[in-house]
Amino acid sequence: MAMKKIIVTRQGVGLAVALVGITMVVLLAANLVQAEGCEIVNGSFEDDGIIADITAGEPNGWDVNVPAGKFVGYVRRDWPTEGGFNLTLYAESFASFNPNDMVIVLQDVNLTDANEVIFDIRMKLLSGMAWDPEKASAIVLIDDEVVWDSNELSSGEYLNQVYAVENKYRDGMPHTLSFGMRVNASGYLWQRYITDWDYIECTEFCGGGGLLAGDFNRDCFVDTNDLKLMADVWLDEPAVYDRGNLFHGDDVEGDGGIVSFGDFAVLAGNWDGDWDGLRTSITDIWLNPVGLDDENNLFHGDDVQPSGIINFLDFAVFAENWLGSSYE
Repeated sequence: MAMKKIIVTRQGVGLAVALVGITMVVLLAANLVQAEGCEIVNGSFEDDGIIADITAGEPNGWDVNVPAGKFVGYVRRDWPTEGGFNLTLYAESFASFNPNDMVIVLQDVNLTDANEVIFDIRMKLLSGMAWDPEKASAIVLIDDEVVWDSNELSSGEYLNQVYAVENKYRDGMPHTLSFGMRVNASGYLWQRYITDWDYIECTEFCGGGGLLAGDFNRDCFVDTNDLKLMADVWLDEPAVYDRGNLFHGDDVEGDGGIVSFGDFAVLAGNWDGDWDGLRTSITDIWLNPVGLDDENNLFHGDDVQPSGIINFLDFAVFAENWLGSSYE
């Protein structure tokens, strides 16, 4: 049966309904569904052996974009840091360039669970002179956006370079990851600028297990801290892949969907059983009458002497201060 979202007002009652629901929904959470992890195919360029021209024979897993007459790319044993082969890209010495001319190798990857992209790179000029960042840059791109460049570096070897994956790319969608070199100035370079690439890998959150849906703070647990973050966006209308928008079954393109029970059920399905963080005596006496001065009787607006009922109104007061502190 398709899940149907329940839309209520933005009052504390709606928030309370969502939060108290954890005590019921979490009991059904037996399976931890994980997103597909980041996997870079042939990141050390070992699959094919020597390739004299990557435009004639693309390395396994990679597409290539090598503008003819300006750049050259091949796989050889010039500078392997992992295995026996590496990728080499270079700009021709006496070609005429326009700013932003580039050579890249690329492949589609899923970055949902990716923590970092790491790689080894060597930059040099054939003449042995120092690399001039005003002339050219080594670059890493995601979806045609430069996310790393070598502008702070000069000629040399740089192992374990890191790009920390941004949240906007962790959306369950494939993204194009590219590595290459860009010419920054017009005219002739007069020197051959060379980049060697090897050991391109992704590191994943949580020891390779990946992030669970609902792990908003990315600490590898779905617990009360994540519940607090969901409460912060309860009944909001975020972008379709905003951190709080977990259930896409009834999202309408353009409006992004409402953060409500559909999303909450996804979070509850991955709940780690942290009852100590959630359980209070309020759940033990739910819908029971208590004295007006009972510590769990938080909402007095509808209490009738001599007792009150512990219900959503009390829980709304509790939820509004969830994980808060009286310390300044």
